[in-house]
Amino acid sequence: MNEDITERIEQYLYLDTNYAIIINGDYGIGKTHYVKNDLFPRVKELNVPNDEKEEKFTPILISLFGAKSIEDIQNQIFLELYPILKSKGVKITAGLTNSVLKFFGNDLKDILAETGASGNNLSDYSKILICIDDIDRKAKELDLKEVFGFVNNLVENLGAKIILIANEDELRKEIDVDRDNYSLLREKVIGISVSYSANVAEIYDKIINSKYEEKKLEYYRFLNENKKVITLRIQQNNNNLRNLLFFLEHFKIIFSGVNEYFNKDNLLKEFHSEILSQILNFTLPISIEYKSGVLKPEFFEDIRNIYKGGLFNLSAILSDNNNLKIKSKEEKIKTYSEIYEEKYIDKNTQKKNQYFDTIFNYITGTSSFDIKELISEIKNIYQIEGSKIPDREKALQKLSYWQCIDLPLNEYRKLTNQMLTFVDKGAYNLDQYPTIIHYATRFNNVLNLNINNLKKRFKRGIKKGKYKHQDSFHFRISISANTEFYDDVMEVAEYCIELNKQTKLNSDNEETKALFELFKTDFKGFLGKVNEPNTSLRYSPIFSKFNFNKFWTYLKKVKNTELIEFGFDLNRRYRKSVYPDLNPEKEFLEQLKSKLEIEIAKQKTKKIDKIAFDFVLKKTIESIDNFE
Repeated sequence: MNEDITERIEQYLYLDTNYAIIINGDYGIGKTHYVKNDLFPRVKELNVPNDEKEEKFTPILISLFGAKSIEDIQNQIFLELYPILKSKGVKITAGLTNSVLKFFGNDLKDILAETGASGNNLSDYSKILICIDDIDRKAKELDLKEVFGFVNNLVENLGAKIILIANEDELRKEIDVDRDNYSLLREKVIGISVSYSANVAEIYDKIINSKYEEKKLEYYRFLNENKKVITLRIQQNNNNLRNLLFFLEHFKIIFSGVNEYFNKDNLLKEFHSEILSQILNFTLPISIEYKSGVLKPEFFEDIRNIYKGGLFNLSAILSDNNNLKIKSKEEKIKTYSEIYEEKYIDKNTQKKNQYFDTIFNYITGTSSFDIKELISEIKNIYQIEGSKIPDREKALQKLSYWQCIDLPLNEYRKLTNQMLTFVDKGAYNLDQYPTIIHYATRFNNVLNLNINNLKKRFKRGIKKGKYKHQDSFHFRISISANTEFYDDVMEVAEYCIELNKQTKLNSDNEETKALFELFKTDFKGFLGKVNEPNTSLRYSPIFSKFNFNKFWTYLKKVKNTELIEFGFDLNRRYRKSVYPDLNPEKEFLEQLKSKLEIEIAKQKTKKIDKIAFDFVLKKTIESIDNFE
């Protein structure tokens, strides 16, 4: 296809014409790359027709990106023809001949002599092919009609050979009266329109050969091995090669760091290939979406939830059955996360799509790349403790997809039994148990286990474990309605979810007890802890969890200076537009207001104490008013 475009342009150069050619195509698909790397080398070999000296064509490329006037275009043409003028201070102010060149302090002909050219050549376009790129990205100040008029003058009156490189869909949008308006304008200037289609696989080979084969051989080999995965993603996204270049350069940093670590690592040696594959499959779509400008900061948390899942919406995410049964009569507009999931998350595999926060932050510009943080994430995925992989994790890894399929049945049974003995002890993390029951029952229950007894066994074992609450609770495999023994797997999953909730309640109760003890023994320390900026307690409704009567009993005993500090802290905690999570504390404040009013009204309350109580009362009322 692109060879045909080149041949058509060669024929165009030999014809007596009064029109331009336009190479049309989407943004970023490699039109400019084709012109510079494929077309220009061929053009430079062509003899200028009817030329006694048998001179070759000179192709030049200019970009209208940000161009504000015709003078900007003229400047670029001359400076591309005679690069030496860039360093000599020449400025083109109007027109395209010697008479309109203004040079400060030197003779123009002397400068041109240094280039082997003459002043007469400045108005001779028979030997030049001018390629004008990014017409659709010019500044708004420069009207498209002016550009087409300028090009029309060159091709009709000066016999110039011109190629325009653009996305015609975008040009049509600028002439927005109607589509015919653009057609009339285009008809006067453009004789041939060719559509460029990128051969992504071919361009991919050229890019990695030129950029990495000599300088980054290991990276080059990896890219070569994973060519199909990478090029398919680029093709999936309109063949945008800018996305490809962005990914290749950023992934180079990640690969180099991981590869350097792997060269010294023996612990995860057998998983090196799998880890690199996981990292590639995560980095590639994130890079494409971010470079395309689609993945915006407001969607960052949505992407994390796609990979990680959330505690309270997990059942809804996993239960595809609900989505199959309940469909609205009108087609629902898809959210960005739904579109992303459909494009990049393979639900036909049981392998979990891994999320790497270090890589996400690096690609989206939130932070620089830190290999130590990434290795820490990898070790967490593989449950490394100290300097070894625990036996329970080794058994789980050996049974993971799809390497387990090569195991003899007796070995498969032995590893499964070993895995289940760790379940009996509650040795795994809560988010691993759905994976484990699936491993035990998959392939149509190849081990002939009693599923009901197995579920009871799981629940007994899970209950024995000691777990920390997980804020980001996600499972290690992709569970969908197509999962074998789906209802049984989900029963175990929901049991884990409920246990995780209970773990949080227990954790919260312990935290509340500890905070109340601190309040009783070190009031100043307590205030500092609960109101420290950017900490979870600053936005957690801890006062609503206290026994108010006990709290009031101890609050009356603190020093007046501490009461004053408490009043100031109330204002800091409950500023205007109170953080929504603190809403439960409004009731606490109303109880406090009532107690303060009673205490102030008592005759036996000392006057000096009333001053402190009154100050706290005012701050309490101000705080209550700040709630919605």
